[in-house]
Amino acid sequence: MDFLAAFIVKNKKFMLILYAVLIVISLLLMTLVVVNYDLSSYLPGELNSIKGKNALESEFGITGTAYGLIIDLDFKDAEIMVSEIENLSGVKSVIWLGTAEDILKPEDFFSEDIKSEFVVDNSNLLQIQFHNPNDSKETVDSMIQIKEIIGESGMVGGPASISAEIRTITNKEIIYYSLLAFAVIFIILFISMDSFVEPILFFIGIGVAIVLNMGTNGLLKDVSYTTHSIASIIQLAVSMDYSIFLLHRYIEEKKLNPNKDQAMIVAVKKTFVSILASSLTTVGGFLALTFMKYEIGRDLGLVLSKGVFFSLLTVITLLPILILLFDDKIEKYKHKIYFPDFKRTAPLVIKYGSILLILALLITVPSFLAQNNVEYYYANEKILPSDSYPIIADLKIDKLFRNKNQLALIVPRGNPLEEVQLIDDIESLEGVKTVRGLYSLVDVTMPDIVLPKEIKDNFLSENYSMLNIVLNRPMEGESTTATLENIKSITKKSYSEYYLTGESAVLSDLKIVTSKDFNKVTLISIGLIGGIILIAFKSLSIPLILVFIIQLGIWINLAIPYFLGNQLNFISFIIIGSIQLGATVDYAILYTSRFKENLEVYPKKEAARKTIEDTGAAILTSALILFTGTLSVSLITSIKNASELTLLIGRGAIISLILVIGVLPTLLLVFNKIIGYTTIGWPKNK
Repeated sequence: MDFLAAFIVKNKKFMLILYAVLIVISLLLMTLVVVNYDLSSYLPGELNSIKGKNALESEFGITGTAYGLIIDLDFKDAEIMVSEIENLSGVKSVIWLGTAEDILKPEDFFSEDIKSEFVVDNSNLLQIQFHNPNDSKETVDSMIQIKEIIGESGMVGGPASISAEIRTITNKEIIYYSLLAFAVIFIILFISMDSFVEPILFFIGIGVAIVLNMGTNGLLKDVSYTTHSIASIIQLAVSMDYSIFLLHRYIEEKKLNPNKDQAMIVAVKKTFVSILASSLTTVGGFLALTFMKYEIGRDLGLVLSKGVFFSLLTVITLLPILILLFDDKIEKYKHKIYFPDFKRTAPLVIKYGSILLILALLITVPSFLAQNNVEYYYANEKILPSDSYPIIADLKIDKLFRNKNQLALIVPRGNPLEEVQLIDDIESLEGVKTVRGLYSLVDVTMPDIVLPKEIKDNFLSENYSMLNIVLNRPMEGESTTATLENIKSITKKSYSEYYLTGESAVLSDLKIVTSKDFNKVTLISIGLIGGIILIAFKSLSIPLILVFIIQLGIWINLAIPYFLGNQLNFISFIIIGSIQLGATVDYAILYTSRFKENLEVYPKKEAARKTIEDTGAAILTSALILFTGTLSVSLITSIKNASELTLLIGRGAIISLILVIGVLPTLLLVFNKIIGYTTIGWPKNK
């Protein structure tokens, strides 16, 4: 480390040029980043619903879907509008009343069953199918054009409309909440430090790390919109401590060594170990996400871990140069520190520590039980605000046609009679509104060669036949699951190969896949972080105590939605544990490390009081940065799952702060003797 530190300090120009080149490369790579708005794409490919989704694309050319509602237009005008939509390059087909009926004949001669599917009162329903996925740029562009074509004559809902809205909102709001987060964090750094220049240098250093992280995302296949919207804020919030550690050590070393370069070399050398240990626990929590079977965990865990690595890299190799170059400005623009100290708080914590510990223990079991019973949701429609365009459109369409929950059942073609029987059997199930296939629209005895091409192409591919099933069930829930299982059971009797797909089928499979992810991620994050703490402290008991404190904070954090009666998005529920543990266990590690040092000099209680005074401001600064940074996202974003996750992270930081400052000191005092027996090198303090 001595050689690296000396090389960095002595080759300032080279390092700055190197980083300038890396920034340019990263900015170019950022243009290659693909943001994925289709969360179902992270499900394992062997699932039946995902195989069906892939079959829709490969066999029928259907990837994206939307539903148009045309109001107060006669059939001729509606046909003109349908033709305009069909002529769009991104649109594969539009299925409406005119697809199955001759709209020129009198309405009295229309099939009532078919008409009721597409016309209610003065409203016409269009089923729009796209060549590309719902979240693709081509489909989003087509959605914009379809909205313009329909205009005031109706609305457009469905999965493609929801994806387009999420994409639009995310791209717009990410700028606003990023600016707010940076501004608030800058204010916290300003009041907690004694120079106007220091926060600016910190933002430059971590900002470069964020650019490198975002740029290298371009080397990945894609990143989810959840990761894209929050990763930079979390990276900034969890790694700002590293900059503070380095600067404080440099200031200490500068007092001992008048040569600034030499002081920085020593500071880098001494800081590296503590920063590395801190970053390893954070990375451990993030890497636990990569073990999720639902691969969005790998997406988020990899990007966040990568971000911590780049932050560590820039703090060690770029920030020292910036501090040395602007050292005179740091000294020149000094100001008073406005942050509170803990000299009054520390004695109170020690005096009432037993009461605080008892309160914490009393809420442990209720919090654990409550967080185990939190209700969570999967449906994509619940992510958007209730007053957003596609949600209003979906409610309007569903109120008129009750067709919101649509499925596609794909079976091998070639047995029309078997298919007709299957249609009848499924239609008789409770929860099924309608089933439509080729042979529900044309006579089963009609030869393929005389079948209307526009109807045939919608239901037959080279290898498969498709049935369109409409459920009068919600997108998720026990009744929906039961109906899905009944459909599968009936289909199995006639076909050894079949695929059932659609939003509710995907959500059902998603629930099965993620049911074990929460416990898996929790155990792996505890194991990884506990192992790092065990090695760092050479202790068997300290990992148990520190992990318990933060884990209690996670239980309390997740218990709050339960007691408030709020549902959580399943992603937030699964990943908050590893993020909160990885991001805030550093508070407990910092306190315990300093407590060990103070035990060498002071009696136990005095050492605890002194440790609160020594570490309180640093822990408070770190917690407030994480809290305000993530709260900025939560308050501004309209995307519900991003808002929930960032609120959980921010609230978790404050809960961990309270437990580390209020409960951990007494816990370490109570178990000090046991810690002494189970820890190599723990001070023998009586």
